[in-house]
Amino acid sequence: MRRRSPAPHDSSTMQETPLQPIVYSLQFRGRITSLSSRVLEQRASAPSQVLITTVDANGLAGDVQPGEGKEALLVSRLVLADDGSFDQSGTIEFAAGHVLAFRSVGAARLAPSPDPNLRHGAAIWEVEGGEGQFHGARGRITSNFFVSDTNELTDNHFGLIFVAPPAATHAPEARIRAPLPRLGIRETWAQLRRSIALHDLLAECALWTAPWSGFPPHEDPECAEEFVTCAAVWRDVPFYDDPDGTQKLPYSINPQSQFRQRGERR
Repeated sequence: MRRRSPAPHDSSTMQETPLQPIVYSLQFRGRITSLSSRVLEQRASAPSQVLITTVDANGLAGDVQPGEGKEALLVSRLVLADDGSFDQSGTIEFAAGHVLAFRSVGAARLAPSPDPNLRHGAAIWEVEGGEGQFHGARGRITSNFFVSDTNELTDNHFGLIFVAPPAATHAPEARIRAPLPRLGIRETWAQLRRSIALHDLLAECALWTAPWSGFPPHEDPECAEEFVTCAAVWRDVPFYDDPDGTQKLPYSINPQSQFRQRGERR
């Protein structure tokens, strides 16, 4: 009886290079801009720097000193909710061709601070790869920031990022622009409803239709009722991932409930 030879090992698996951790701390300064009632944009930069922490008889002290090197650029957007929480995504360019992409995870919040002229925010970011050195990178970054009443931003980062060794990141295939991962439909719907972006869109639509209807939106009961119905549909819409068809339609788009509402209106 012939003995089968063992299957050859996958060369790609054998040649995989373990990721190495990078720990960094940077203080970004810039501005925060309001794009709408619930969307904010951060733009800030941080020069190469040294964070000095001192513990002595007086307690704790910290200072940031300039260092040698280039600056990093931060661009991100925050989508606010009614309770002060927010979702955030963006990029950090540490040098030309080396861009890190991130998205907030867990509870991120922007709230008043003990200083009446400052708002204090904090978030944890999940690293989602990027370009150059950050191709395939993973890790977490904490963002602890405050915004002044003149929209000046100071954002303190502490990160632990796992990246491939320099020899691997400079390979030809690593220099190709890495496609950033996209959210699935379930995550996209959840973020949209949580940020209440649809409600802002409906409010804008109401303002657009006011010149044609001849009534301000709040004085036109039919218009207001339709917008409320649309909002209810989006809040209660199913995920459409039920192959057996057992998922019930939400009340807001159930034909029987719609018929009953119209009958009551008559």
